[in-house]
Amino acid sequence: MTTWLDYLSLVVTLSIISALVYGGYVAMKAISGAVQSTKDSLKTKGVDVSKNGVSVKTNKRYDREDYLDATQRGFIKAMKASSGGNQAGQELERDSSVKSKSKGHHHLRSRRPDVVEK
Repeated sequence: MTTWLDYLSLVVTLSIISALVYGGYVAMKAISGAVQSTKDSLKTKGVDVSKNGVSVKTNKRYDREDYLDATQRGFIKAMKASSGGNQAGQELERDSSVKSKSKGHHHLRSRRPDVVEK
């Protein structure tokens, strides 16, 4: 036989489950609204976000020459940042400054005859 306590437990359990479902629905709507408002604000700035990816609207059209100039600038910056991009005179200056600081240590990369290579 069921008592009033069983009915009360059923009502409490169902109300907790329904509250969790409703809370999940409200949270989903809030997150969806925030995502949509962010997409709209980005779209006004020229960034279009869709399920296929992101597209950026620019005011300037780049032709082949602009693309090549930008690529060459990037390549030159990378060469200057690397050790292989040093000019012949820069390498000697660097080696002499290292030798004056190291006092007697031998350098493998030195091309001067007074330094013995190991």
